[in-house]
Amino acid sequence: MLAQNTAHPLPAPRTRRRSHSLVAPATPARLLLFLCALLVAALLQRPAPALARDPAVLDGLALAQRGVSANLCALTFDDGPGQTTEALLNILRDKGVRGTFFVVGSRVHLYPDVMKRLVAEGNEVGNHTFTHSSLRQRAPVEQLSEIARTNEELAKLGIVPRYLRPPYGRYDNATIDAAAAQSMTIALWSVDSRDWRKHDLFAMLPRKSFGVRGVRGVFLFHDNHRETVEAMPALIDRLTEAGCTFVTMSEYVETSGPLCLH
Repeated sequence: MLAQNTAHPLPAPRTRRRSHSLVAPATPARLLLFLCALLVAALLQRPAPALARDPAVLDGLALAQRGVSANLCALTFDDGPGQTTEALLNILRDKGVRGTFFVVGSRVHLYPDVMKRLVAEGNEVGNHTFTHSSLRQRAPVEQLSEIARTNEELAKLGIVPRYLRPPYGRYDNATIDAAAAQSMTIALWSVDSRDWRKHDLFAMLPRKSFGVRGVRGVFLFHDNHRETVEAMPALIDRLTEAGCTFVTMSEYVETSGPLCLH
């Protein structure tokens, strides 16, 4: 027997609704996240910047990874030699402290006796280019000339620097290559005194540093600023009270171990 067909009444007519997409329309927040994801993906495909290309560059972060529990402090002085450099050397000698001087090549021949004394008393010499110009604004061949000419002036005095400190801390891949061609390493700082602003130098130190062992780093000063030289005796005393062990740049770099930025 054939199965009996059962009739079903037609459903009542319904109001036709607008169809919805399975994907919700993009809200401003979702659109922003999507654009951020595209930006991150694009950045990941770009070549690494100059600052991250060469791990041998001693920038603030690299210097923060060096040192020992002895709280090493390297006092470095840029832009000399000048009229106040000898007075600074007197202070360092009297305090039993050795510093590192990043000199401008065009000034070296003006102060040969100061340069000789600087080395004779155990201080270190670094290269701060010949004319103190921003290297990132110079062609690669000009960058090499700035560095090489300074080394030539120092060589006349029997000085062979190990480190280059680009003016204003500005450098690029060409600077790294030029320094390597001269068998040098770029070395910056981890504590900037900002003494060129002629403000209180003690303000650069953490308030809780005085009398507490824990001050350390590569300090940036300028030996052609009279105010810096005049403040140096008291500053060295305060750093000594805070537990600093004073070293040259080379001694600082050659010491391994953790070091904290200030």
